Amino acid sequence: GIQAKAEPAAQGGRPDRAVPLKGANMKILFPVDGSEYSVHAAHVIARRAELQNFNPEVCVLNVQKAAELMIPALKLRRSAATNRQSEAAFKKVRDILKNVMTEEKVVIGNPAQVIAEEADREKADLIVMGSRGLSDFAKLFLGSVSTAVLARTTVPVMLIRSEYTSEPGKELKVCVAVDGSPYSEAAARYIVAHREMFGEKPDVRVVTVVDVAEAIAYEYPTDVPLPEIPAEREAAEKNMDEIQQLIPEIEEKGKKEAMSTIRPIFEQANFPVTEVALTGDPGTEIANYAKTEKLDLVIMGTRGRDNVASVILGSVTSRVAADGSVPLLVIPA
Repeated sequence: GIQAKAEPAAQGGRPDRAVPLKGANMKILFPVDGSEYSVHAAHVIARRAELQNFNPEVCVLNVQKAAELMIPALKLRRSAATNRQSEAAFKKVRDILKNVMTEEKVVIGNPAQVIAEEADREKADLIVMGSRGLSDFAKLFLGSVSTAVLARTTVPVMLIRSEYTSEPGKELKVCVAVDGSPYSEAAARYIVAHREMFGEKPDVRVVTVVDVAEAIAYEYPTDVPLPEIPAEREAAEKNMDEIQQLIPEIEEKGKKEAMSTIRPIFEQANFPVTEVALTGDPGTEIANYAKTEKLDLVIMGTRGRDNVASVILGSVTSRVAADGSVPLLVIPA
């Protein structure tokens, strides 16, 4: 079939915001589609922009699918529809972002590809997207624009899935999940580099989760048969005693390994944080912690891949995204 090349259909900022803001310290690309999730995301941006030292530039992007470009009558009809749809999407967020929006842009093409390309073109520091969350994390990202964007970009992506209830302009209560990997380091460095986004004195918790059951499985296989004779029962009881004694050591070792490369990043930046150690399944524990502590934002580093279907499906990141209504900032590394 005919493949249509993604190309701009219309471009330009509002007359009163045509000149980039002076002193801006972050460039945000904000794709909108006219949904309630885009409106929720717009409020998140606006409330962050109320902070005294945070003055971002926001490029609002609407992506329309390619029209039947080879048929003039259809192209003309599609162009008019595109203009109406784009204007409707912009109108819903225009007043919310009136103090920070620098440009409204319409581009025709594949949404995920266009968003990734525009993020590079705009040299964006952050992509903010409204995203519908589902309880079944297997359906959350598979085939969605969010997954496809994460698979194509190295720009951090913030996902907003519900109405943001935090007070305007307040310092954020933030959790950054770390495991000692380079991806965790990337997340920590991003926080330090953009500390003004979180408020003057944010409450930042550096959370490690030690999966004790997984660690023990290396030493004590779980596929052995249940003890039946006295000697087997005695051996099993001995193993359980040893396991109970090992748990504190495993937890301490896991936390130490996770924090060894993360702690210096915050210390060197003189950025105060609180260290929190949890045990259990990482995805479940982080999601529960976010809900229980009523966090404003969860930050996680992750590895981007070319395979859209597997970029985060089944990972800790996808479980946190699926389980919680808390905004999620994903730092690809």
